[in-house]
This record gives sequence, C-alpha cells and structure tokens, in this order.
Amino acid sequence: MKLESLQLQLVLPAHETARDWRGRILEHLRLHGEPLRWAITSADAAPEGGSEVLIEAVMLQHTG
Repeated sequence: MKLESLQLQLVLPAHETARDWRGRILEHLRLHGEPLRWAITSADAAPEGGSEVLIEAVMLQHTG
C-alpha cells in the first residue's frame, strides 16, 4: 500500500443535509482510492447556490 495526497473541489447543494454532503464527498473520494483521512479546508458560496468546498485527503492506494 502507499499513501497519496489529494485535493478535490466540489459544489455541495444547499438543499441537502450534512449527512448527504458526507455521502457525496466520500463517493467522490472513493473514485481515487480508499480515503484514510479527509477534511473540508475551504468553503465559499457557490454562484449557483450551495457551497463550493475544497476537500483535502490522504488516500490509501493498494498496489499489486
């Protein structure tokens, strides 16, 4: 296994709950490996509503 850093920018809709947001974030992170730790490190209002967030994560990458 190896560890990699990842930054991911997402728009989280205003009509969703925090639980929905968590699921959406994990779904996007899992496209890049297994999330070991992650955090929302920046949040701003999105032009289309909701919040534009920056996620920083440490991902486990399974090798061979």
